[in-house]
Amino acid sequence: AGCSSTVFQSLPTGSTTDCDPAWPGRWEPVASANDDMKPQGAVEIAADCRSATIKGERKPIRLTLIDTGKARYLQVHNDSGKPDCVGPGNTRCGATLLRYENDGDSMRLYDADHAWIAAAIKGKKIDGTSTRPDTKGLKTSEPTYNNFIAGDAKAIAKLLRKHPELFTREPLLVLKRVAADAAPTESMPPPASGEK
Repeated sequence: AGCSSTVFQSLPTGSTTDCDPAWPGRWEPVASANDDMKPQGAVEIAADCRSATIKGERKPIRLTLIDTGKARYLQVHNDSGKPDCVGPGNTRCGATLLRYENDGDSMRLYDADHAWIAAAIKGKKIDGTSTRPDTKGLKTSEPTYNNFIAGDAKAIAKLLRKHPELFTREPLLVLKRVAADAAPTESMPPPASGEK
């Protein structure tokens, strides 16, 4: 909602990869809970997962997929390579996670439920801190939250298993695989008799 953010102190335990074999290819955004997040037009993810082409413009990307065995999560690294931080003076740092689902022909990304997380931290169900940033001048009527969820890798993995409601029910972004545009082929005249 608005400019809310939730940062996990640690990535959960599990296997990780920076290039899932399912990612490369052409993807079309088909639904989004947040139109600002939805790319306009197809997204072409390079074979090495290091760049994406949107509207003919190639942009670097860096993703990490974490598979906990029960669920999968995606860390989208920021451009600076530094950890994501929240709180006064950006002193609480870690990783921003999205819940990730892939069935081969579609990818769905689910954002953290920032309001639920803020309430859970306030109610002491989750160890962490939550602050309400100053939203003066922002074009949103939605409440905003800056959440920090504390814990080592094992604690975060346990928390994710125990509380699937940490993430929204509706996907933030849905991408459907589409066939890459076929290169135009010119019809060649048949060879003249005697030619090979």
